[in-house]
Amino acid sequence: MNYITSRVFKRETLMMVKGFTLGVLSIGLSGCASFIANEITSPKKSNIKSNISDWTVERQFCDRKNYCVKGIGLGDTDAIKSLKFNFHISDNHKIWRYEANNDSVESAKPLENHLILVFAGYTQPTQTLFVHQKWLQLMTGADVIVIPSAENSETFKFGLDYASPLIAEIQRLNPAKVHLIGFSMGALAASEVEQGIDNARLYLFAPMTDFDHSAKAIYDIFYKDKIYAKFIRQETLEDAIQIIYDKSGTTSKDTDLIAKLNGVKSPTFIYASDKDKVVEHSDFNAIPNDNVDVNIYGELNHLEMVALLRQALMVDFVSDLLERPVLKSDIATLGILCDFDDKDCLNQLPD
Repeated sequence: MNYITSRVFKRETLMMVKGFTLGVLSIGLSGCASFIANEITSPKKSNIKSNISDWTVERQFCDRKNYCVKGIGLGDTDAIKSLKFNFHISDNHKIWRYEANNDSVESAKPLENHLILVFAGYTQPTQTLFVHQKWLQLMTGADVIVIPSAENSETFKFGLDYASPLIAEIQRLNPAKVHLIGFSMGALAASEVEQGIDNARLYLFAPMTDFDHSAKAIYDIFYKDKIYAKFIRQETLEDAIQIIYDKSGTTSKDTDLIAKLNGVKSPTFIYASDKDKVVEHSDFNAIPNDNVDVNIYGELNHLEMVALLRQALMVDFVSDLLERPVLKSDIATLGILCDFDDKDCLNQLPD
């Protein structure tokens, strides 16, 4: 098998954020903040069907206190040269394709001795990241590992508990450079790891800056117009958020990403959208740190941002990753991103 496709349908993609308010939907009528808090922080079962287990390996990383976290690495995937990501939500149906030329794959490995850690966003299934994980490996030659979303930890701590085991593993591997890619809530874990190493580059997509804001925004997007919403008080959501902080042993200061970015010492790249209701993009307007580069895109919602669903976004990210300008026309590096019915665009790569 040498062709891998990831198909993300409307129902499957929506689960990435609907899980956030599953507690509200299931038992919100009772006003039980503790139940809502438990549902928010519990692992979610993915409905996405895939065969990526045939191509991935589970890797465990432990710190000196024997606290361990799991990551997803790539197994024997040498035969995979063609990749496809099919994204369909509401009226937005796009296809991203990448075709690795055998000669170029063998010769072009600009990040061969580097490590790339990809931190999944809240309830973002690792299956949806496999295609981009393999693309990063083919394009860069780096070792690419996906770290599951924060609610998969033994005790929900916003992913902050991932830092110590991952820092220990980085020290063991001693890569030339570490690239930390964080999606949404995964930005917190990525930035926490950055603080413990001195050879990092940080790439944050639609990063969650305020958990309170994000939780309420997701609820408003999906449930504010439902008939049962009038029975759920705003105070209940606020109580649930406070319960999450209390049970995780953290405070809003621990999840204050902007404060962390103000002091970040590594080259850091922010990718956000002015139409993302889950993340307030204006938070990035005044970060007094020359190490932070902010890119704002228009007309992309939260899911579209974490799916890298804009050619300009891909160009900026890959240019930052490779530390050289990459043109939109460089499909050997970027692949192609097309409307599902744009045959001329899709025909740029052979079937």
